[in-house]
Amino acid sequence: MELFGIGILEILLIFVLFAIIFGPHRLPEIAAQFGRAVRVLRAYARDFRDEYLTDIEEMKDEVLDLRQDLQATDAELRREVQDVDQELRMAVREAERDAESVVRETKEGALGKESPPSPAGGNASRQEQAIPRRRFARRRARTSAPPSSRPTNVISIAARRPARGAPSRGVKDRP
Repeated sequence: MELFGIGILEILLIFVLFAIIFGPHRLPEIAAQFGRAVRVLRAYARDFRDEYLTDIEEMKDEVLDLRQDLQATDAELRREVQDVDQELRMAVREAERDAESVVRETKEGALGKESPPSPAGGNASRQEQAIPRRRFARRRARTSAPPSSRPTNVISIAARRPARGAPSRGVKDRP
């Protein structure tokens, strides 16, 4: 049998050394002091446990209560999000149905009679198709045109210069 990694023979050897060093008449006093020290340490440990562990238990209970509240709030928010999601999906379906019925009615009306001519000429559907093309064409013209070809009120110096490699007027080429 071992106690803290010390066998029975080592413990007896320690007691014999204490008896030799302190003498046999002082051993009961030393043992009593050792017993008092152990009791005091136990009392400190008990006080610590009673004081701090009860606080820790209270904090643990509070954390558990907060956790339950948060889980309940999370479940409630998830239900609300699902309700809103369902309402939005229903609204989208309804809007799609309304849009489909409007498109169907417009097509039926266009097939039944010709629509009045638009200012640009042609059917309204052709005009609607041409709008994105015109926008794209304007955008392309704006971005791809070089700055010298843009209309200005003042003739720029760059526009008056001859192109590279072209002979200049009135100035002789130098060798």
